[in-house]
Amino acid sequence: MKKFLTISLLAASLAACNDASTETTTVEKDTVVTAPATTTTVTYTPAEGDVTYRDGKVMVWRDNDWKAAEGDVTLDNGVVVSANGHVKRDATTEVTLDDGEVVTRSGNFFDKTGDAVSDGWDATKHGVKKAGEAVGKAADAAKDAVVGDKDEK
Repeated sequence: MKKFLTISLLAASLAACNDASTETTTVEKDTVVTAPATTTTVTYTPAEGDVTYRDGKVMVWRDNDWKAAEGDVTLDNGVVVSANGHVKRDATTEVTLDDGEVVTRSGNFFDKTGDAVSDGWDATKHGVKKAGEAVGKAADAAKDAVVGDKDEK
């Protein structure tokens, strides 16, 4: 009987913890109002003066189309996008755009899928990606050294 009671209590507590609903409750003068939680997603829509890096070229949104930049592009906030895709905020802060990434003329970053990048100035996001690629190449090289670069079966 004790085992049954213990298992029942455990099952009831687990069921109570697995409630996945996220609601906000507000109490106003003895009235309870419940509203569902909301999430705001920012996606990219091109605007005049925005800059992207595509196929090794810096492009600027002008007249409802992406046009090749004729050199470095200076944004409204003083940020400079170089013709090679390097974005400089000041003498010590620089990131490199990956193919398809966008910087708005106000300095906000968006990835190639159009999703906002929360901190585009964080060089770590670029470093982690490059480190992952380097690890993959090193693993391939190690495999070739051990097995040989032969496709024999």
